[in-house]
Amino acid sequence: MKKHFVCITVIFALMTLSAMSAFSQGPESPAKDNTAPSQGTQEAAVQAPQAVPAEAAARTNELSIYGEVQAVNVQGASMSVQYYDYDNDEEKTLEVSLDKDSRLENVKAIGEVKKGDWVDVTYTVAGGRNMAKSVSVETEEVGAEENAPVNITDE
Repeated sequence: MKKHFVCITVIFALMTLSAMSAFSQGPESPAKDNTAPSQGTQEAAVQAPQAVPAEAAARTNELSIYGEVQAVNVQGASMSVQYYDYDNDEEKTLEVSLDKDSRLENVKAIGEVKKGDWVDVTYTVAGGRNMAKSVSVETEEVGAEENAPVNITDE
């Protein structure tokens, strides 16, 4: 009985190791084409790029930050936002430019954004500039405690 248990345990361990080995190597490589290239090996190695929708490609390069506005340049259509970089464990300031395609939420124009506002910015880096795709300005909601009636009693 002990021998059977040991054999089953060993077989199970080997199967587990082989499965782990197969998964750690990543996906299988695509099947190779065994036909000979007609114009040489270098030209055959170059393949046509796959078509990627522009919207999907743009999304892959988008970055987001949440932080406090430090300055607004209305004429230059830009703002400085201080945010916390969790990857480097430090506060950073980022200059973000807006253009006609930038979407604003909770404000109608950049002139309504002021120092001290908290914003959620989605942007891309293009030509060495941080171009905002969307800027959502946090609006302060009045809590129920602030709206609650005050009871004044004479004691």
